[in-house]
Order: sequence, then C-alpha cells, then structure tokens
Amino acid sequence: MKPVSPVNGCGPAGSRGYTLIEVIVAVTVFAFLAGAAYVSLDGLSRAALDHRERSEDFAELQMALARLDSDLRQLSSRSVRGPDGRLEPALAGERSHLEGTRAGWANPANHDRATLQRFAWQQAGSDLQRTSWPVTDRVPATASFAEDLLPRVNRLEFSYRDREGRWQDRWPPDEDELRRLPTAIEVTVDSARFGRLRRVVVLL
Repeated sequence: MKPVSPVNGCGPAGSRGYTLIEVIVAVTVFAFLAGAAYVSLDGLSRAALDHRERSEDFAELQMALARLDSDLRQLSSRSVRGPDGRLEPALAGERSHLEGTRAGWANPANHDRATLQRFAWQQAGSDLQRTSWPVTDRVPATASFAEDLLPRVNRLEFSYRDREGRWQDRWPPDEDELRRLPTAIEVTVDSARFGRLRRVVVLL
C-alpha cells in the first residue's frame, strides 16, 4: 500500500496552516484587547493615585486644624511682655491672624521651662503657618519657630465673640483689658482643595 501523501505539502491529510489574513485578524484583535486593558489599568492607576493624594491632603488638613483647635482650647489669660518690654494682651487677634498664650505645652524631655507657650497663627503666602516662641515674655533676641502646616490656603479669617454675644473683628475690643478672653473664636479656612471650612471653638 502506498503512503498517503500530504495535502498541498502542508502535513497530514485534512490539516493546513493559518492564512495571512487570519494572522492579521488575530494580531489586530490581540492589539485591540491589549490597548483596552492598558487604558483600563491606566485609569485605575490614576484613580488610585488621586485617592491616595486626596487622603494625604485630608490628613494634613485634619492635623493642622487639630493643632489650631488645641491652641485655642488651651488659651491662657496671662498677659505677656513683648520684645519692646510693653505688656501685650493674653490674646491679640485680628481678622487675618492671632497671637496668644496656651497652657499644657508638653515637655517630654523635661527641660527647665514653663508649660506656657506663646504662639501665633497666620497665612504666609498660600500656607497656613504657626509660629511659636520658647518663652512667653520675649526680648528682641528671642528667636521664633515657624511651621507651614497646610498648603494651598486661599484665605484665613478669625472672629471673636464677646460676653454680650457680639462677634468682633479684633481682640481685645478694649485695649485696657489685656487678660480678657473671648467666649468663642470662629475660624474660617478657605482651602483650594477642600473649599471653605468653618469651625467655632467655644472657650467659656
């Protein structure tokens, strides 16, 4: 018996290879699926990155507001001496910034210092900035320490509530009452990322 000869020289009878058109179609389908998968993965990666950045920005916002809240809630009514030797109010507040003295300044290293700390909050450029001093009664040589705690701040505003329930744009309303504190302080932070945020800290 004679052996069965291959069909068209392509192998055993009934078998054949892929045509050029089939190969092109297969490659085109594969390229389309690969492109669709890449677009999907790229979108997921961008979404995950944006979510992480937003979470980090929100945590930074919470930390800055928590420190501001802590400073205001522990305000002391002790008046201080400024670098020029004159008495300054326990809380000196304007619409755009404030300076005060807080109690409860932590001393984990057990340094020989008081537990009162003089501090200030203001907007420096587009940053929310906290400034502090190592002593309450300063001299011209007293160095300050500034921290930029929150970037991309459009506006920072303070308002002060007196004992009659009226909101004031500056504190103290009477320059002779250096030790008097407001009953509440309203803080408004206009953040470029999270919009307008308002907090009211009740003191008395």
